[in-house]
Amino acid sequence: MYKENLKKIRKRLGLSMAKFAIELEMSSSTLTGYERGTRTPSILLCTQLRKKLNVNLNWFVSGEGEMFNREITDYEKTKADILSEVKAMLKTEGVIK
Repeated sequence: MYKENLKKIRKRLGLSMAKFAIELEMSSSTLTGYERGTRTPSILLCTQLRKKLNVNLNWFVSGEGEMFNREITDYEKTKADILSEVKAMLKTEGVIK
């Protein structure tokens, strides 16, 4: 299933094999092996899919759920940034450790 799902990701993103390999920071021959099923997916491949392309790894291995994880909205990012700053200020003031 993973080889078909890897092809689906690449095609959905509109990338050639060469550009997809560059995006995943691997050689074209390694990617070809994954897509042909002659190579077993590594932890590195899964990490790159998640980190670089926001691929839902549950979908990648099982086909269940959405292909991509939900994107963080601007609101959620702003909220996280504000909370981080407040925590830093509270630590500076000695209110929290």
